[in-house]
Amino acid sequence: MIRTQKPYVRLENITKHFGTFTALHDVSLSVPTGDVLAIIGPSGSGKSTLLRCINFIEPPETGVVTVGDVTVEGGSKVSRSELRRLRRNLGMVFQSFNLFPHMTVLRNVSLAQERVLGRSRQEADAISMQLLSRVGLADKAAQYPIRCSGGQQQRIAIARALALDPKVMLFDEPTSALDPELGLEVLAVMRELADSGMTMIVVTHEMSFAENVSDHVAIMADGRVLEYGPSRDVIRTPQSARAKQFLRAVNER
Repeated sequence: MIRTQKPYVRLENITKHFGTFTALHDVSLSVPTGDVLAIIGPSGSGKSTLLRCINFIEPPETGVVTVGDVTVEGGSKVSRSELRRLRRNLGMVFQSFNLFPHMTVLRNVSLAQERVLGRSRQEADAISMQLLSRVGLADKAAQYPIRCSGGQQQRIAIARALALDPKVMLFDEPTSALDPELGLEVLAVMRELADSGMTMIVVTHEMSFAENVSDHVAIMADGRVLEYGPSRDVIRTPQSARAKQFLRAVNER
């Protein structure tokens, strides 16, 4: 379903360099509230860098990032309070799970709520159990991450991100480290989030998810957005030669 609400995330003219290498060239994108944007493209095209620029893990040299009512300019001095306000709206799930191995699954989900949101342990644990139930892992609450499969650990990471009540979820190739069956577990949770109306930006190589779950697709290559539009249109009828080359390679793999 294509939505037309006011953009909740807006990226304007984002540029990012690593030394003499230009990772992002003047990238602009908008994501409406409740929209799911899939970002696809060849390795090294700047997809993950763009995601990290949204929450200023990698501050852009130029451009403007707006999330909700928070606007931060690249290349300017950004205060800690500005970063907190920006990141308060964002949850992020990485390729690696980044769970604390010495803490139970429940503590992994509850700890940030207590530290960041000031919730009591009892309140945080109650919310954590609701979220673990949502991702199908309430029975793992007392286990340690080492006892969980890769797919389960990634679902725990999703629950941990959701526990901070983000308005937008960022996913950086969340299934790339998983075998196909475990990846399906994670994609099922992401599909449920999409169906619930969560605004999401997903860097992915999962073409079925990009075509069938996301509302819009952006194809990136060489640090630029080549094409952007409704998912099925972009994937089935790409316009640029480079986008056609990439999708042909994906389909023939």
